[in-house]
Amino acid sequence: MDNSIWIVEVGPRDGFQNIGTFIKTEDKIIIAKALIDSGVRYLEAA
Repeated sequence: MDNSIWIVEVGPRDGFQNIGTFIKTEDKIIIAKALIDSGVRYLEAA
């Protein structure tokens, strides 16, 4: 049995839709890149 777990960041997928104001695609890309640069290994964006 594999005892490992995966933690998946879903903020760019689920979090942006809860914000009432429009977020430009360029800004979303900057945020996703910042998450990756911070060490996030698994990211769902769409």
